[in-house]
Amino acid sequence: MSMKTIASTFATLSLVLGLSACVVTPPSVRFTPPAIEMVAPVAPPPPRVEVISAPPSHEYFWVYGHWRWDGHSHQWQDGHWEKHHDHEHWVGAKWSQGDHGVWQFQEGHWRPD
Repeated sequence: MSMKTIASTFATLSLVLGLSACVVTPPSVRFTPPAIEMVAPVAPPPPRVEVISAPPSHEYFWVYGHWRWDGHSHQWQDGHWEKHHDHEHWVGAKWSQGDHGVWQFQEGHWRPD
């Protein structure tokens, strides 16, 4: 075996052994609520009554529809079935009145348990 082959083998072995001692930890995750996603100058209409179909399976739950602002008027977004996430719970979309009478919308989102 040549010196070049021995040196190359030693370098590879050193790299493999060095990397095997590394411990990789996942980054810590902090929950940050979603920012206000849209604003409207007027309140949304009352929610619509939705006809809810049967769920695809027991792993799903209904996410209710809501009003969205398109820049000119409120438009209805139909509800839908959403699959449960492990170790998280769903926080529904909501409108709230902010400063100076402006209405603010937060999209529905998953929050860690």
